Amino acid sequence: MLIHTRVSGHIDAPIEQAWAASRDFQALPMWHVGVVAVKDVVGTLDQVGSTATLVIKTPLGLRDFHAEVTEVKPLELAAHVGREVDGPFQYTTRMQYTPAGRGYDYVWEQDNEFGSGLPLPFGDEAFATRLMEHMLRQSCENMQLFLEATVPQLA
Repeated sequence: MLIHTRVSGHIDAPIEQAWAASRDFQALPMWHVGVVAVKDVVGTLDQVGSTATLVIKTPLGLRDFHAEVTEVKPLELAAHVGREVDGPFQYTTRMQYTPAGRGYDYVWEQDNEFGSGLPLPFGDEAFATRLMEHMLRQSCENMQLFLEATVPQLA
């Protein structure tokens, strides 16, 4: 089952600050609700070819994923793929940044490929789509809280 998810929004923080905060594999568990831990890091999320092992929550419990950065345009785009180590799950994720006002707009698109035979409700495409969208949106809200807390806001 292939699930495509797209979330977008705006964050009132300099795009340079967002880029710096999102380049660190080790920081992912601080804001990404699906990432529990990170290990075996080689490089950063803003360098094509960088890799890490991400411990991710899946419908079947915690699973290790090998992540590899596949595309980067500094301050504009970052993409990576993840494949479950010894399992059927895989994903492709792409985050685009566009300067806007005092901050930036973002679009986060992700394709998730789930293996067959998942227990309900995870095996239901509509449920899995809503669940993935909720996870990405909550992760973006976490990043927004984190970034905006470090930038003085207008009253």
